[in-house]
Amino acid sequence: MTNFKEFFRGKKITLMGLGLLGRGVGDALFLAEGGAQLTVTDLKNEEQLQESLKKLKKFKNIRYVLGEHRLEDFSDCDFVLKAAGVSLDSIYIKEARKNNIPIRMSAAIFTRFSGLPVVGVTGTRGKSTVTHLIKHLLESVGRKVILGGNVRGVSNLQLLKKVARAEIAVLELDSWQLQGFEEEKISPHISVFTNFLSDHVNYYKNDLKQYFLDKSQIFKYQQNGDTLILGEQVIKNKSKRPMKSFQHTKGGEGSQTKSKVLIAKKNLVPKSWKIKIPGEHNRENIACALMACRVLGLSDDEIKNGVESFVGVPGRLEFL
Repeated sequence: MTNFKEFFRGKKITLMGLGLLGRGVGDALFLAEGGAQLTVTDLKNEEQLQESLKKLKKFKNIRYVLGEHRLEDFSDCDFVLKAAGVSLDSIYIKEARKNNIPIRMSAAIFTRFSGLPVVGVTGTRGKSTVTHLIKHLLESVGRKVILGGNVRGVSNLQLLKKVARAEIAVLELDSWQLQGFEEEKISPHISVFTNFLSDHVNYYKNDLKQYFLDKSQIFKYQQNGDTLILGEQVIKNKSKRPMKSFQHTKGGEGSQTKSKVLIAKKNLVPKSWKIKIPGEHNRENIACALMACRVLGLSDDEIKNGVESFVGVPGRLEFL
């Protein structure tokens, strides 16, 4: 594990997107505390961001550019920390690229520096349920787990402070966050790809190939000894474009992933299990989590007990 404290100290960083949900603020706090020279830029103005700004007011090493972005802030820095929703087609991101400035993202930075085994979960649907279920199953047998990625209010950089007390990290990763894994040239050690459907076409301008390429970062840089778990829907549709390229990795066109590939079939989940989350789609989600936890050494009895006590993602539909 690289010493992340040394890595960030003194770096000139442009943080693009402070926001109001806590992630951007947490990342800014982490970088400022670590001694970075930080420029925070957001299209929202000072009044709109006042709650976020209050949490950062003590830091003298943060400069703010609010209500606008400026090209100059993207042409002279060590790297840009991009919020997940910012398009790579942004003129500001292109300005950074033109000046050979890396575009980094917090979930990928966490994966790079944490030193922990990382389970990453993506897919058009089901990723929240699978992520929380894997965490629940691991904690039910006493494992110390960090939950991160696309979790509301959670700063992935702040999670680096917790790695010394954890055994494993489980990250929910949407296609936008996975763009950062391409920059770092890494993938999670255990990658779960639940399904691939034609959602988010507005962001991708109806380009399903690009959407899939972003999703594929979850396994693109896996190494020998890593594991890729594919949901049944991924396999059923692999002959369709862009799905048929799912085996392509850094070796180029036609190369095979280095990791072990497992298929999560819903018939792996016995009908006798007393499952609290309803729907056939959740049997598919449970199968993905089951396969991941088998790889991590849990017995089927341990998995069964954990599945039967899982009531779903906090804040989602619950039966009382």
